[in-house]
Amino acid sequence: MAANSRAGLVFQPIAALFLASLSGLPRTHASLLAVTLLAIAALAIGRAFLVHRFDAVYDRRPRRWRALFFGALLSSAALIGGMIYVAVLEGGLSAGGSFAAIAVATAMASIALTYSLSLWFTRTFILILCCAPLIASLQLQEGEASTRISLAMTLFLLYLLIVSRQQHRERWAGLANTHLLALRAAELEAARNDLHRAHSELEGLVEERTAALSRLSADYRQIFDNAHDPIIIFNPADEAVLNVNRRACEIYGFSREEFLGMSLIDISLTPERGRRQVEETLQKGVYHNFESCQRRKDGSVMFLEINASAIDYEGRPAILSINRDITERRRAEEMRLAKEAAERADRAKSRFLANMSHEIRTPMAGILGLSDLLLKTDLNARQRRYSELIQSSTTALLGVIDDILDFAKIEADKLTLEAVPFHLVSMLSETVDLLRLRAQAKGIGLELTVDDALPDWCFGDPGRLRQAVVNLLGNAVKFTDQGAVEVCAQLASDGRVQIAVVDTGVGIPVAVQEKLFIPFTQADSSTSRRFGGSGLGLAITKRIVEMMGGEIGFTSQPGMGSSFWFVVVLQPTAAPETASKESKGRKTGAWAVPQALTFRVLVAEDNPVNQLVVLEQLASLGFEAAAVSNGLEALAALEEKPYDLVLMDCQMPELDGYETTLRMRRREGERWQVPVIALTAHAMQGDREKCLVAGMNDYISKPFRVETLRQILQRWLVPGVETSAPAAPPGSSPAARASVDPETLERMRALGRAAGRDLLRQMVETFCCRPHIEELREAMAAGDHRSLELRAHSLKGSAGTLGALRLAELCGELELSARGGVPQLFAGRIDALEEEYLRVLAELQAATGSITG
Repeated sequence: MAANSRAGLVFQPIAALFLASLSGLPRTHASLLAVTLLAIAALAIGRAFLVHRFDAVYDRRPRRWRALFFGALLSSAALIGGMIYVAVLEGGLSAGGSFAAIAVATAMASIALTYSLSLWFTRTFILILCCAPLIASLQLQEGEASTRISLAMTLFLLYLLIVSRQQHRERWAGLANTHLLALRAAELEAARNDLHRAHSELEGLVEERTAALSRLSADYRQIFDNAHDPIIIFNPADEAVLNVNRRACEIYGFSREEFLGMSLIDISLTPERGRRQVEETLQKGVYHNFESCQRRKDGSVMFLEINASAIDYEGRPAILSINRDITERRRAEEMRLAKEAAERADRAKSRFLANMSHEIRTPMAGILGLSDLLLKTDLNARQRRYSELIQSSTTALLGVIDDILDFAKIEADKLTLEAVPFHLVSMLSETVDLLRLRAQAKGIGLELTVDDALPDWCFGDPGRLRQAVVNLLGNAVKFTDQGAVEVCAQLASDGRVQIAVVDTGVGIPVAVQEKLFIPFTQADSSTSRRFGGSGLGLAITKRIVEMMGGEIGFTSQPGMGSSFWFVVVLQPTAAPETASKESKGRKTGAWAVPQALTFRVLVAEDNPVNQLVVLEQLASLGFEAAAVSNGLEALAALEEKPYDLVLMDCQMPELDGYETTLRMRRREGERWQVPVIALTAHAMQGDREKCLVAGMNDYISKPFRVETLRQILQRWLVPGVETSAPAAPPGSSPAARASVDPETLERMRALGRAAGRDLLRQMVETFCCRPHIEELREAMAAGDHRSLELRAHSLKGSAGTLGALRLAELCGELELSARGGVPQLFAGRIDALEEEYLRVLAELQAATGSITG
C-alpha cells in the first residue's frame, strides 16, 4: 500500500490546484483556499516521509505508522471533498468548475481502489470523495438534470464499493498464494537436501549388496553346473538358449558352444504347445510339471517333465527350465492312456450318437407329423406349396441326420445305398427350392440349369444323391455374400450324370485345398466361428459319390468363388406305374378302420407336440385314442379301462417306456398283455433289440409318417383289412376366414431368417404372455375410460403387427367407444373381442408350433 501510494503524493496537490483554478473558490474563499492547499501539501509531505521511512518506522511501531498514514490520506480526502462540495454548491451543476470537481472526485475515488488491502479505509475514502458532490447536487435541486447526475453518482458509488470488495478478496488471495508458494519452495529445498542424503546412503548400500550378490552368484553358478537335472535358461521371445548346465549338454548331446544361441523350437516336436506354455509361464510366473517332447542331437526322441519359472537374467526377462527325462515312463503311460482313451471314445461316441438321435428326432417328429396333418387340411396353392417344402425339408434333414448318426458305418465301410426309381429333375428342383429362401435372405441369386439330355427317371438312391447336392449347395450359399449360386446338371460324355455347383463366394485358400475332403476339416480356424459347421459334409459327400461309381472335384480362387462338381452313375428307367396312383393317394385321404371295428389306443408320450401329432393321426385313421405323459400315468390308465394297443415312448419322466412295459408284462390279465409299440427317437443299432427285450411287440423310429403308423396298426389290430381311399379327417371342412393373416406371418419369418433369430416366436410369446382381456375388463369395472381407451389402442397395434386384422378392428371399435364415453357398449364389445382374441391365440400358437416343432 505504501509503495502504491507514491502516485497519490503528487496527484492530490495537483488535483486541488486544478480544482481551485477552474472553480470560483479563489474569488470567494481566497484565504480558506490557501490554508486548504497548504494543508493538502503538508499532508502529502508527511505521507512521503512515512513512505520513505517505512522500514524503520513500521517495524518498530506498525500501528502508529498506519494511524499516521491513513489519517493523512483521509484528511486530504476530507479537504478535497470540502473543496468539491463548495465548488459544486456555489457554481451549480452547469458550471465548468462543478464538472471539474465531479471529475476530480471520480478520479480520486477510483484511485482509492489501490488501497483495497484495507477494506474499511478504501470504502471510507470513496464515501468522503463521492458523497461531497452527491450531497451538493441534491441541495441544488436543479430539476431533472440534478436528479440524473445524483442517480449516476449514486450508482458509481455503489459500483466502487462492490469493486473494492472484489479487489480486497483478490489481493488477499494473491498474498496468501504467494505466501504458500514461499512455504512450498522452502519445503522443496528441504526435500532436495534429504534426497541428496538418501542418495548418498543408497549408493553405499548398493555397493554392499553388489559385493554380496557377487558372492551369491559364484555359489549359484556352482549349484547350476553340478545339478543332476538338465537346466536351460532361454529367451522367451524366440526361445534362444542363453545358458545351460553340464547335465543338459550330456542329456541332449550338444556341446555348450552348440547349445548357446540355439532355439528350442528347432528341437521341439510340439513347438506350438511349447509357445503356449512359455506364454502361460510368463503370465503366472511359474509352470509346474508339464511335459514336452524334444529331439537329441542324434535325432532320437525323448520325453521331458519340465518345471519352468520366469526370471530376470542379465537384465532381461528369461525362462529357467528344469527338465527331467521321463521317456521310458512316458511311453508306458501313453500305451495305457491310449487304450483307456480308445475305450472311452468308443463309449462316448455311442452315447453321443444315441443322445443326438433322440434329441433331434423328437422335435423332428413333431415337424413331420404336423406338416402331414397340415397337408390334410384345406390349403390354397401357396400354403400347400410351403407345407410340401416343409415336409420335403424335414425329409432331407432327416437324411442328413441319419448320415451323421451312421458316420461310424462310413468309417467301417458298412454304408449301403438304396436302389429305387426316382424323378431326377424333380429331386433337383425340390433341393434347390429348399435353399432358395436362405439365398434370398442373403440377397443372392439361386438358379438351376438342367440339360435336356438328362433322363427324367433314374434308378438309384435319391436320398443320398439329394444329401450330396444339399451339402455342396448349402456350402455355396453359406460362403457367398454377394453374387449368385448356380446348380448345373448335365449328361457327361461317358453317360454318367454330372452335377456342378458354382458360386461367387469367398473361395478356398490354395494351402488347404488338398485337405478339404478330410473329415472335420474346414478352410481355416475362423470358418467355424464365422459360418458354423463341423467340416463333415464334404467327406460324406465324397464317400457317397464314390459309392455311386463317380468322383468329385472342385476349382476355386480365393475371393473369386468356387465350383464343386461330381459325376455319378444313374441308370435311366421308365416311370413306375404306381407313381401317379401314389400321388393321387396322397391328395385324397388315408386308411380308415371299418365301422364294425372299434379300437382304443393309449398314447404314452411326454412331448406335447408329438402327443398332439399322434392323436391327430390316430383320429384321421378312425381310432379312439387317449394320451398320457409318463409311465405311471400309462399304468393308471390301463388300470382304469382296457385298451387294444399302446404306443409307448421309450424316454419319459417319472417312469420310462422300458420299465413301464416290464411292469405291464409282470401283471396278470388280458389288459396287460396288449400289443405295445415302441415310439423312440433313438435310431442306433441295438435300440430295436432293447425294446423287444423289455417286452414290446414292435418298434417305430421317430419321426414317422402316418403311413408307417397305419401299417403298424394294421399289422397288430386288423391284419386282414385292406386299405381304402382315405376319408377326410373330421373337422377339415373349409373354415371361416383365418383370424391371422398368413402373409404377415410369412414376412415375419423371412425377416427373422434374415436377422438370424426366430423373430415371429419372440413376438408371439410377448403378445401371449400379457393378460390383455383381463386388463380391459379391470379398466371397464373401475370406470376408467381413459385406461380402457389406451389398453384397447395398445392391443390394436400389437394385433395389427401380427396380422390379426379382425382383432385390430374390434379393438378400434372399443377404443372409439371408450373415447366417446359410451359404457353401455363396453361389455358387448369386450365379449366379441375376447372371442376373436382366443381364436388369434390359437392360430398364433399353431403357427409358431409349426415353425419350431
